[in-house]
Amino acid sequence: MAKNSNLLGFDMGKPLLINIFMALLLSVVCMTSQKIYAEEKFAKTPADYEGPFYPVTRQEDIDNDLVQVKGQSGTAQGDILHLSGVVVNTRGEALQNVTIEIWQTDPHGRYNHPGDSTPGVRDPNFQYWGATTTDADGRFFFKTIVPGAYNPRPAHIHYKVLQEGKVILTSQIYFREQNPTRLPSMTSQIELQTVDMKPVNDGEFETFFRIVL
Repeated sequence: MAKNSNLLGFDMGKPLLINIFMALLLSVVCMTSQKIYAEEKFAKTPADYEGPFYPVTRQEDIDNDLVQVKGQSGTAQGDILHLSGVVVNTRGEALQNVTIEIWQTDPHGRYNHPGDSTPGVRDPNFQYWGATTTDADGRFFFKTIVPGAYNPRPAHIHYKVLQEGKVILTSQIYFREQNPTRLPSMTSQIELQTVDMKPVNDGEFETFFRIVL
């Protein structure tokens, strides 16, 4: 122990008020650090590039059910995907009234976009683009299909997050591949963008995705 120190670690060579101030300052710094650490529960979802196929024509039907198009009697081709999720801040607090837009390919890797030259007929019973709003618990849900992959991209769903009409995040959801061979996310945080699909019925899957703002 230092010659001029007591059991509390104070420097007995300094005035008492200075020692008390230093102790209080150290206490405040420690409590502030603990509070910040306790509040930050999740890392922010990384932004990813929009890509060239964001819809250019406004659809009449823009809801969260992409397998049934308004005015069409049939249903979309492909395996059904129940995509649920939640939007929270980094402290894990739910964010309600946030709009989520998604757009994606059909099972054959085709977008409904004039710039997509992939050959084949687009599915008139698939919506390709949808939107929904988070509830009081920050939850959202889409009924869509498992998107088709196309070289060099793996299967993915594009999305935008809007708050009060303003885009605050553009990114992509990727589906885990057992033997990945295609180009994944352009970010360095691919795990924060990757989900697993769980089969629930024959030709039907579900997955969950958390968006952190």
